[in-house]
Amino acid sequence: MPRGRGNIDHLAIAASGVYVIDAKNHKVGKVRIEDPLLGKARLVIDGRDQTKLIDGLDRQVAAVTTRVAGAQIDVPVVGVLCFTKADLPLLGTMKMRSHLVLYRKALAKRLNAPGPLGEPQIRELAAMLARALPPA
Repeated sequence: MPRGRGNIDHLAIAASGVYVIDAKNHKVGKVRIEDPLLGKARLVIDGRDQTKLIDGLDRQVAAVTTRVAGAQIDVPVVGVLCFTKADLPLLGTMKMRSHLVLYRKALAKRLNAPGPLGEPQIRELAAMLARALPPA
């Protein structure tokens, strides 16, 4: 991340858009989103408020969105919390603040889906993002 505030685990550029992926590779228990009528939605993992994970993903997506806007290519930037072993609902897709909460296979399906970006645009975005967001 620019200015040393955390890191971006993975960036995937697919025909369907740019994906900012925050991978969680540990068994964390049941994952749910509590969305009360009054108050703010919360990401709850194993009974604990873990909304801070979404807050961090907000910052990561904002950093990538700023750089993608400079490429002058109309492309969605999607934030994803990808859990490898957590207990997510089997049906439906969980979303919080427009970020997706997915298993690996569901993420792979989205990454392989058709979309508006062609090979030249994907290569251009990949090169531009590699220059703008170098590895740590």
